[in-house]
Amino acid sequence: MFETDAELWSALQQMGRTVNQVVAASKPIAKALDKMGDVASLNRQDYVADALNAIQHADLAPYGGADSYAALIRGLEDRLRTLRTTARQDLIAGLNATAPKPDQIKMVSDSPLVLYVHPLTLEVNFEQCKTTWSYAREPMAQSSLDPSDIWNVYGELLDQFRAARIDSKSFWQALKAAYDIVLLKDGKPAGERIDIVDVLVPMAWIWPHAVQLKKVTQFPRYLLAYQIQKLRQDGLIAHNGYRLDLGTATGGSTKNKANVLFIPMGPTEGQYYLTMCFRRE
Repeated sequence: MFETDAELWSALQQMGRTVNQVVAASKPIAKALDKMGDVASLNRQDYVADALNAIQHADLAPYGGADSYAALIRGLEDRLRTLRTTARQDLIAGLNATAPKPDQIKMVSDSPLVLYVHPLTLEVNFEQCKTTWSYAREPMAQSSLDPSDIWNVYGELLDQFRAARIDSKSFWQALKAAYDIVLLKDGKPAGERIDIVDVLVPMAWIWPHAVQLKKVTQFPRYLLAYQIQKLRQDGLIAHNGYRLDLGTATGGSTKNKANVLFIPMGPTEGQYYLTMCFRRE
């Protein structure tokens, strides 16, 4: 028994805090389970994954304990595995059936599923029901798991490439000018190394059309990687008495991807670069 009103009130407050904690812990579960409104929702990989994650990471003691829901958890795990297998098979079959060209798709990775469709890479996230197109490990656009939507976005990105890119000689001149602007701003002598990402802003001033396509204030990273790769392919690393020298990023310098640039040399091969300079030959 409680000897004073204060003790009774304190006990009520403690119970209120306990109830509120249980209610707060229940909200993620309730939100996930609300999505499972009918049997058809069991065919949604994202819904099943959310429900499983919510239940597995919750304190189930207020609802009867973990043992009471062990069978439910196993059932959701089995369902998610089945959905993942089916979704993977259906997506690959659908993409191959609707591809603009035969044998256009190459598998880079199975888990996560990563596909190469020249010159882009497609990463598939089944649990979130989305795909991400990228170039040089730079995300460019997202699409659903519907093959027609994926190919539509792919076509739009190819058009974006064609509209923004320029010939290698013009790019060489633009990159050299951007490099000289950075040297002037930083008070560095000719031939000094700079961070490769420092040319992104001056490149936007020199090549505004590429920026207008993305509606940003700096040159698109993927496009810089693409044009440097094309510069190599066209044999124009050395031009007009200067040579472009790229400094490889190694060790800890690759941890912050914003400071380095990945330049591909094939579907999966490539190298991160940290610095660049132009030097007289």
